[in-house]
Amino acid sequence: MKRNRIITIVSCLLLIVALFCTLFFDDSIGGRISEVITIATALIGAIALFFQFKRDKDINQASFVVEFGKSFEEKEGCRDIMQKLERYRKGETNVFTKNDYTYIVSYLQWCETLSILVQKNVLNLKTIDNLYSYWFFLITNNEYIQKLELVPEAEFYKGVYILHKIWTKYKRKTNQIILEDNTSLEKVENYDKYSEQKD
Repeated sequence: MKRNRIITIVSCLLLIVALFCTLFFDDSIGGRISEVITIATALIGAIALFFQFKRDKDINQASFVVEFGKSFEEKEGCRDIMQKLERYRKGETNVFTKNDYTYIVSYLQWCETLSILVQKNVLNLKTIDNLYSYWFFLITNNEYIQKLELVPEAEFYKGVYILHKIWTKYKRKTNQIILEDNTSLEKVENYDKYSEQKD
């Protein structure tokens, strides 16, 4: 906001100077000065528009991130599965039942959608890391989920594998802790085959 005000004030001052130049100098010099100032004002305006578009894009992306997070919260069973995954992580291994399968698949489908959004550059890891990495790695690095669904049905979870590889690399590059890294999905058979990004 402050930047926009400064750009507007500078542009107005330049236009005023251009008007005075046309009044006090002869046509040739005044015209040139006026032309230079008009071009400078147009450039400043273009720069201001660029910053405004970038700001709007950042705001829109932040809103989308919040809404996408709500879609996880509102998906039936996802919150319950998340709590069971957390209990499993703390050592309670008999938390899952046969009735959980549909909700586990639903949770993983949310991860698939997240993968598409990252791959298409709709969302970037820097923006979503703090919000979504817990949800993502909690399920993908869980041994039970890997044996139940991610390994036997890997063909249907290529997006999860691709995002896991991208995100793991990002976290290691930025020296961050990866949840359940000791049972990382990258340790399963055929990880490289399914995590390979294709154009």
